[in-house]
Amino acid sequence: MRKIMMAVCDTDGSYGEKLGEWIALQKGKKIQSVSFSSPEHFIEYHSKHKQDIVLLGKGFCDNPQICEEALRKEEKALWMYLCDADIEDKVPAAIRELPSVEKYQPASGILREIFSVYQDWEREALAETGEGKEIIGVYSPGHSIWQTPFSLTFAQALSQRDSVLYVNFQECAGFCEWFHEDYGKDLLDVMYLCLNSEVNVTHCVSSSLYSLEGVDYIPPVEDSGCLAEISAMDYQRFVEILAKRSGYNVIILDFGMMLPGFFQLLGLCSKAYIVTEPGDMHKAPLQQFQKMQKRQAEAKMGQKLMYLSLPAVKDIAYPGEGKMQQWLWGTIGDFSRKLAGV
Repeated sequence: MRKIMMAVCDTDGSYGEKLGEWIALQKGKKIQSVSFSSPEHFIEYHSKHKQDIVLLGKGFCDNPQICEEALRKEEKALWMYLCDADIEDKVPAAIRELPSVEKYQPASGILREIFSVYQDWEREALAETGEGKEIIGVYSPGHSIWQTPFSLTFAQALSQRDSVLYVNFQECAGFCEWFHEDYGKDLLDVMYLCLNSEVNVTHCVSSSLYSLEGVDYIPPVEDSGCLAEISAMDYQRFVEILAKRSGYNVIILDFGMMLPGFFQLLGLCSKAYIVTEPGDMHKAPLQQFQKMQKRQAEAKMGQKLMYLSLPAVKDIAYPGEGKMQQWLWGTIGDFSRKLAGV
């Protein structure tokens, strides 16, 4: 786990040092604390080292250079004001608007307040940048009919421990017939809104969302011929928007044909499952895909690809039972849960 770097800044050197030591002691190896009693020393250190949390106390929260740094929009650290009644009148109003923590209270209280604010700040930062989000691609070079049942059951398994959004880019996906749904909106509507308007993406996605055995999904495109007419740039922008602003931590992309910019989309994925069925008929398409992949410019793409041979599945229809339930509690569901570790 990455260490959280904290700087405690106060001209009362003894206070800063003891607070930093106590916090580091309580958090063990999760946090590294550095204390400063000189603004000049902190400015020099800050210019060379990254901090996650900066506590500004006496002698620091009224320093013009430090205040300017703390209020920069591009700043990647959480700056907090150590609230001290004795210096309140000297502190710029903008600094008093920063998240604050009462300076003179038990260290345990300071720790609780700091990390309560930090957890909220970190979640907002991840939602804005898309960092920490996982994009998982699924593609079958031989166009296995079991690719989508695998993708859906895998999404259902992952959703037991995280928020998952399933997106199907396949042509003729078959959802209306499989699941007996009549969709009012589909993926094309969501893409159009997200790419052409300053919309609330979370609301846009949720207004078109359906759920299947706990899996949230956007209905696949009904007019599949349009899939080839969307530009590579728009596909990439759309996936990035979903990762940054949809509110989901995991996005599963179930690919059909090689969409415009297909390999660039694979490059956006943190990992991609390349699935085949048992038997010789899938070997040649897989070999051709691997040759194409090796010709791509992104050197690290090969490290993201995970090759899976799906289990042999008997497609047995049980009267009165839905397709998704059959998949979940059959061979493909067992395979997916084992892969997801649930």
